[in-house]
Amino acid sequence: MHRIFYPQSIVVIGVSEKPDNLARTILLNLRTFGYSGALYAVGRERGEIYGVPIVPSLDEVPDGLDLAVILVPAPLVPGLMEACGRKGIRHVVIESGGFSEFSEEGRRLEEQLKEIARRWDIRFVGPNCISVINLDAGVCLPFAHIARETLRFGPVSVVAQSGGVSITYADKFSAAGLGVNKVVSIGNKADLDEADYLAYLLEDPGTRVVCLYLESVDDGRGLMRLARRSEKPIIVHKANRGSASQSIARSHTAALANDDRIVSA
Repeated sequence: MHRIFYPQSIVVIGVSEKPDNLARTILLNLRTFGYSGALYAVGRERGEIYGVPIVPSLDEVPDGLDLAVILVPAPLVPGLMEACGRKGIRHVVIESGGFSEFSEEGRRLEEQLKEIARRWDIRFVGPNCISVINLDAGVCLPFAHIARETLRFGPVSVVAQSGGVSITYADKFSAAGLGVNKVVSIGNKADLDEADYLAYLLEDPGTRVVCLYLESVDDGRGLMRLARRSEKPIIVHKANRGSASQSIARSHTAALANDDRIVSA
């Protein structure tokens, strides 16, 4: 988990020089927030963006990079995950949508990702997420541009199942003068889930308060065990409570409804 928040090297996959390319914005955000590690870009055509050369294959980047960020059409992601495994990349962020939240075929693709990750011992964020921000290390991986002046460094870390909510919380905490430390949008949480992130943040020296926005809870007992031993305040915003919101959440992040009587207890 530490290398997801503190990578010394990052490769962004799906980059092009085209103005409407979303993956190039990830590189822009990293430059904007002063990330100082090694940056690499992979795309269909050679080029250069924000001073980073674009190469057409992962074979042209060094082995063992700390983190890969993938933003390509969903059917291409399993093959790229395999390529990451062969290159010794053991931490991956999958921002692409079109998986279990979208269709039965997407669900099968997501199962492929999980099988590939197990085989190569890869831990991954997502899919279907805006991903990770760590202001302590200049890591800013959303595919939407974020202006540096909108985020204030502080002690609050956010784990959210919605990308839009994660950015909204970061904006609100910053505007209120509290500031944010780390933000992660977990999407479909096919691998790492809310309990994994909470366990990390409870041990993270930069985090003094944790805010969770959840549309579903996979391991309620595990989450409660972590909460009971925490000396840090944990704020939980549980969505997906009514019938309409359940339908929205299922198509948003493939979230299944929980019995909120149990969640409240």
